[in-house]
Amino acid sequence: MAETTVTIHHHHGLHARPAALLYRRTRQYQSTITIQNLNRPEYGELLISPINLLRLSVREGDEVRLRAIGEDADLAIADISTLISTNFGD
Repeated sequence: MAETTVTIHHHHGLHARPAALLYRRTRQYQSTITIQNLNRPEYGELLISPINLLRLSVREGDEVRLRAIGEDADLAIADISTLISTNFGD
């Protein structure tokens, strides 16, 4: 298992385009990947899917915890963290 906590700096949070980029990136890995918006813990930890990413209502400045379980978990978390820290290519 691998996990990290990252802050979302995109000015629109995880709206449709960043959410779609994040989802597509996770599909490259065999690991099961989950996300939790730590600023809104009532939503809990969810599997990454397009609907779940929008459901989490992640805004700019929110912290999210990413977890991956599987043989490529470390690689998946590192790659996804980089995507987020580079502001989804914006």
